[in-house]
This record gives sequence, C-alpha cells and structure tokens, in this order.
Amino acid sequence: MSKVRILVVEDELIIAEDIRMMLTNLGYDVVGTAIDYEEAMVILEHRQPDVALVDILIAGDKDGIELAGIIKERFNMPVIFITSHADKDTVERAKQVRPDGYLVKPFEQKDLYTSIEIAFSNFIKTDNKDVEKESEEENNFVLKDSIFIRKDYLLVKIRFDELLWIKSEGNYIELQCKEKRHLVRSSLKNFLKKLPSEKFIQVHKSYSINLDYITIIDHRKICINEMDIPIGRAYIDEVKKKLNIEL
Repeated sequence: MSKVRILVVEDELIIAEDIRMMLTNLGYDVVGTAIDYEEAMVILEHRQPDVALVDILIAGDKDGIELAGIIKERFNMPVIFITSHADKDTVERAKQVRPDGYLVKPFEQKDLYTSIEIAFSNFIKTDNKDVEKESEEENNFVLKDSIFIRKDYLLVKIRFDELLWIKSEGNYIELQCKEKRHLVRSSLKNFLKKLPSEKFIQVHKSYSINLDYITIIDHRKICINEMDIPIGRAYIDEVKKKLNIEL
C-alpha cells in the first residue's frame, strides 16, 4: 500500500516545514519540498508525486504560476496554489492555468485536508471521465499505475504491482496486497474494469489475479505466494489464451 504522494513548493522554509508536518499528520507522504522551479522539477522527475502544493511567489526566474502550468502540462497531476496573495490580479493570472485548488495563508490542517481531498477526487474523476461510473464505486479511481480507494476519510493509493489478487466477498471485494489487505465495497466485475487487462484477469467467479505473481498453475488452480486460487471452468479457456499455454 502506498500513501498519496505530495510535493510542496514553498521558499519560506519555516512555512514549508509546517506544511510538511501537517501533511504527515494527515497521513500523506511528502516526497520532497522545493524552494524554486529547478528543485521542483528534480523532485517531479525522480519522486513522481501525485499532487503538488505550489506557492505562487517562489524564488528564481519562474514563479509558482509558471511552474503550475508546466506541472499540469507535462506531469498531468492536480496542483493546489498556496499563497498569501489573494488580490484580484494574482487570482486572475492564477486562473489561467486552471489550478485544482487555492489556499490562502495562513490555513489550518483541516483546510489543507479538505483542499487536497476535493482537488484530487475531482481531478481523477475528470481524468477518468470515459470510465463507466457505478454509485457503489464512486470513490475508487485509477491514475497512472495505481488505483485509489477511500479508507478512513483518506484516499489510499494501491500500486498495481502491489496488488496480488482480488476476492469477491458478497457486496465487497478483498484486495490482497503484498503487505496488507483491504476491503472495498464493489463488485468484482466492475472493479476489474478499472484495472489494466494486460496485468489482471478473472480466473473464477470469485477471484481475479495479477498475472505477474503466478508461481504454479495447473488445470484446477493457480498458486500465488503459496495461496491456491481456483480456476473456474468458465474461465479456463481465457486463462490459457491469456498465458498462451495448454493445461
């Protein structure tokens, strides 16, 4: 399981540390803090954050508004402005890059949480507007190489390469990851639609698996991490086709 990863761009170090502490207390993963465009780009390239909090006035030749435009164009992620400047001219200029949120300093931890959750959820819904939405699954979103599920009022990030198998349990599905298990309200069929078909396949009416973690397979079962997962008769042909094998 991974946390939502956040980049903070703020050139006042005391404020940057306060924001980092608030984010950590809220359960987010701060992948780095930057004081200018150059430092921010290094973090963006190498740490792959999910959300950027950007002060409008930062050190260097490029300000936060210019940086935000580049982040949205090149990295396709939500950007929230954090600033002490809420004058009309600044707001109008900031609007041109279509930010996903705008926090005016000083702000409290609850304001930060609300802004991130709303901005991130709205961004993912927009980015996945072509995906069929089910009322029971409105809080589960795919972005890049991960799926985000709602848990304890936070969006929890699960990378596809962490997810071993999925098991249907009535109105819920159980997500078995390398280190943890999650319970999500959804049908297996609809949840599977959101996962990459080249990596995940349904092998039984109650099971879907990550193909990368198969260790043993025969005509009755698939073994993943010493867990025997049954292959249903209705699915065996698709399994053979997907793996290009004979059982």
